Amino acid sequence: MDSGISREDVLDRISTRIIGREVLYLPSVTSTMDVARKAATGGAVEGTVVVADRQTKGRARLGRAWINPPGVLAMSLIVHPEMSKLLRLTMMASLATSRCIERVAGLETSIKWPNDVLIRGKKVSGILTQSALRRQSVRWAIIGIGINVNFDPSAYPEIADTATSLSNELGTTVSQLDVLVCLIEELDELYVGLQKGEALHDDWRNRLETIGKIVRVTSGKRVIDGCAESVDGDGALMVRQLDGSLVQITAGDVTLRT
Repeated sequence: MDSGISREDVLDRISTRIIGREVLYLPSVTSTMDVARKAATGGAVEGTVVVADRQTKGRARLGRAWINPPGVLAMSLIVHPEMSKLLRLTMMASLATSRCIERVAGLETSIKWPNDVLIRGKKVSGILTQSALRRQSVRWAIIGIGINVNFDPSAYPEIADTATSLSNELGTTVSQLDVLVCLIEELDELYVGLQKGEALHDDWRNRLETIGKIVRVTSGKRVIDGCAESVDGDGALMVRQLDGSLVQITAGDVTLRT
């Protein structure tokens, strides 16, 4: 399936301030994260977007593979945030993705902590972040975003019960170019606001489907059971354990419990 994306088409349609200053489009890559990391270490301008029609070795959080057949939008973004803003990039990316899907497709979304975007409880987008530090500053950070736009998850048994796509939900194909342009615009608005000190927390928190639920969090070798009570300003999950203690979790895998 032809994505209908070209570098020229993207640049012609955006008038953003930071995100999308440069666009690198490639039909097929091992991973947009790999290309973005090489570009970042080579001094690529902040706001550079890497987009590909196909990834042969796409990666998700916690070392998992990301299934990337034609019809899945894969992009990575290079930014240079202040150290104090680094932990908020995941919050920013999932919020931008949620807003983008609602604008382009008119579909209601929710966010599963920390960064999976869901439609009717099924995953439609995943996010991965990486960064390189130098002493107390951020050399660069890369945000990878995958959105299931036009493909049928039922063709892939490993995700058939847990994933969806925009085309599946709408019953028609969706312009991947429209999705990409909208995503760049939403990311730009939120990133500029983040750099100015504007808060993302409230809008992001209101979209979280995890808050108020009984959860099990696997974080490294730790397993924490309790109620997902809140999130802090940097997006860490606050879980009230059965003994009444409150635990702050900055990374992990969450499953709902009965």
